[in-house]
Formats: sequence, C-alpha cells, structure tokens
Amino acid sequence: MLDALRVLIADSIPAVPEMDEPVTSRDVRVAACAMMLEVAYADGRLSEDERKLISRSLVGHFGVDARGAEEIMSVAQQQLADATGDVGFASQLVAEYDEDQRITLAEMLHEIASADGWFDGNEEFVLGKLEQWLGVERSAFLRE
Repeated sequence: MLDALRVLIADSIPAVPEMDEPVTSRDVRVAACAMMLEVAYADGRLSEDERKLISRSLVGHFGVDARGAEEIMSVAQQQLADATGDVGFASQLVAEYDEDQRITLAEMLHEIASADGWFDGNEEFVLGKLEQWLGVERSAFLRE
C-alpha cells in the first residue's frame, strides 16, 4: 500500500531539473574563461561591461545559467592567479576544441577586448598572443 502511494505521489511531483555539470579546475570552460579574463584584464582592470559580456558568453556558449557562469568565472579567476604561464590554458583548448570552436573563442576574446569602449596596445598584444597560441588567424573571423 505504501509503495502504491509513493508511486502516485512521485508521478505528481515535477521532476527535478538536471544540475549543471560540476566545475573543476581542469574544465575546458574554465580554460576558455581564463583566456576571456586575461583579455579583459589586459588594460589593467575588469570593467563591468567586460564582466557582463563574459557572463553572457558563458551562458550563451556553454549552456550554464547565471550562477554557473559566476562559478566558472570564480574558478577561472583563481586558476589565472595561480598560473605560472598561460600556455597551459591554450594547450588544453587546442587539444579539446576543434578549429571552429577556437575561432568562436577568438571572436569572443575580440568582443571582450573592446567591450568597455577601449582597445589599447596591451589588449592588442594579449589578443595576438592568445590567437597565436590557439592557432587562429584573426583574418579567419574578421572577414565574416
């Protein structure tokens, strides 16, 4: 009788939505976000416009909600602070992303660099370095 009641109640309770994939330090989303943050910090600060664009990019391209985007950014901030060099992020992305995904990431990096209305030499240098490490030529996505 109790089992029948449990089944009846279970059928009337809405299913719990699936949780986002847990964020780990080796998560490719963290590596991509670390690159986004590196570009955003190239001019010495992370503006609110850049932060919002990074969050929107994470939500739009990685299928996480706002809370998930914040978690990815938090882990990426820590990874960036602890990194002894950024080649590790790039090598992970090159290993796990195909060319189209790397081009999409380069497009996002370019948008983030100019999100605050400033595009200075430091941002240009960092963008060029990251694009080179990703194996992406700027002309590949600027033509589009």
